Amino acid sequence: WKIRLVHLSKKLNLNIMNAKTIFGKNFSEIESKFQVLVADTFKPTLAIVFTSIVHNRAEIIDFFKGKNIEIFGSTTAGEILDDEVHEQSIVVMLLDLKPECFKVSLIKSNEKTTFEDCKSLAVLAKKTFANPSIVLISSGLAIDAEQIIFGVKSIDPDMHLFGGLAGDDLTMQSSFVFNSEEDNSSGILGLILDGDKINIQGLATSGWDNIGVEKTITKSKGNVVYTIDNEPAVDVFVKFFQFKDNVETQAEVIARNFAQYPLQLTKPNGSVVLRAPLMVDIESRALIFAGGIPEGSQVKFSVPPGFDLVENTTKEVSTLTDHIPEADAILMFSCKARHMALGPMTSDEAENIRDIWKKPLIGFFTYGEIGTSKNASCEFHNETCSMVILKEL
Repeated sequence: WKIRLVHLSKKLNLNIMNAKTIFGKNFSEIESKFQVLVADTFKPTLAIVFTSIVHNRAEIIDFFKGKNIEIFGSTTAGEILDDEVHEQSIVVMLLDLKPECFKVSLIKSNEKTTFEDCKSLAVLAKKTFANPSIVLISSGLAIDAEQIIFGVKSIDPDMHLFGGLAGDDLTMQSSFVFNSEEDNSSGILGLILDGDKINIQGLATSGWDNIGVEKTITKSKGNVVYTIDNEPAVDVFVKFFQFKDNVETQAEVIARNFAQYPLQLTKPNGSVVLRAPLMVDIESRALIFAGGIPEGSQVKFSVPPGFDLVENTTKEVSTLTDHIPEADAILMFSCKARHMALGPMTSDEAENIRDIWKKPLIGFFTYGEIGTSKNASCEFHNETCSMVILKEL
């Protein structure tokens, strides 16, 4: 009978991973809805938690830790759940993923470089599983996030890597990642998955259009660009887009406006990525980007696309069904500047993508995205929607 039951279970696909989502304007709502979800036989082992900076993360950590549920958490610049976009809320996806299929690890900076931190995470992933994949979120606002990619690839160039940068509701003060033990404002949080037991596929898509003539980055260091065509970077942006606000008195406002007009950078390997400015350095009139832009790079300005973006994004993401026709859960890492530019269309985008697999979707608006574009390798992006699709094998 036991053998027949096992065969019947496999035939009916009863051992699939279940995913259930919760939305709350405060943690009391999350706690109440959690009790309802686990009232039956649902026993979650992992909680993916994306929360506004305004909520008490210690309360979240203590609650799920008390339930013996691992946490993969981040602060945000807006939250996404199924087909809705939220602000200053908490969204949770509960998964009953087998504990032997995943590991959550928080690498604290300890004054190491981002490259070394991510290298350490990749080494841990390889020690944990023979064929690991990583969903990664980084805290910290001024890091050169491209070093995340370099660090992981230095250990395994072919490792599946997806994720984004934590947000802080555009206050630009401090962003956090957290697990079951602590939260950290300068750490790397990794959800390491066993690729032999979890099929994970992803795609990063943007749709931004380039405009104007090509320009040259004439002075930069890492993710700080000082001059473009030998002019201060801030002045080049102000002049090109004819901004009227005073940069000296409204630096944060200007930076938010700049973020909607990223630089399009063609890398030596031929891949094209967007780099959006996050902050303005008034003293040097430099721009701090989320990812590195090497000196001598050729760039063009980019502008938001037309109203056909959602349809085009849906078509592009739907190509993933060739590799993962069924799903258990969907993760979305979407750029905050993209949200600012597209407005209500971002919820349409989430709804359309969710409808491809008709499974629960959770995500947040980021300060940068990690993912693989069509016909390209894994890169760090801005102004991009990076999708991650999970299916237990």
